[in-house]
Amino acid sequence: MTAPTSIDFNQLNGLLWRYRPYLDRFEFLLEVQLMVSASGRQSWQRQMADLFEETAAALNALDLEREVVLGDDVNLARLIGDAPEPWNEILVEQQVALEAATARITNLRLRNNQAIAEGCAGLNQLIDALVEASGQLQGKAGPSYGQDGRLQHSSVSAMLFDGRV
Repeated sequence: MTAPTSIDFNQLNGLLWRYRPYLDRFEFLLEVQLMVSASGRQSWQRQMADLFEETAAALNALDLEREVVLGDDVNLARLIGDAPEPWNEILVEQQVALEAATARITNLRLRNNQAIAEGCAGLNQLIDALVEASGQLQGKAGPSYGQDGRLQHSSVSAMLFDGRV
């Protein structure tokens, strides 16, 4: 493929530079989300979601602009090989920076997913402990279900708060 003469490399380079702050913002938001989750301040999750949506919308707008500039069948990797000097070197630098940002974001996303899964597991354990404690104080355990989905009957009998039956 030869580089299409209709591509304005200066415009493309400017567009790629506009991607980078949004990728940095996305990375920042993932870092903040990790800290918010670790602190247990779940009330901030709605604001975090709004900021993620704003950033994603901006990136989507840039993707649309990139498709207009390049066309939908041309990608940066293929364009680099056929770009004239000095644009091929400039585009390689842009590609390296974008790939590094993408790798960092992917790593943070995986860490966030893991933190969310661990938080859910901890929350489930807490709920189970509360249900069990509540059942013991009331003299009965709440219903429990086996892995097959069938109701299992509990052998917990009435118990006073000091442990006497």
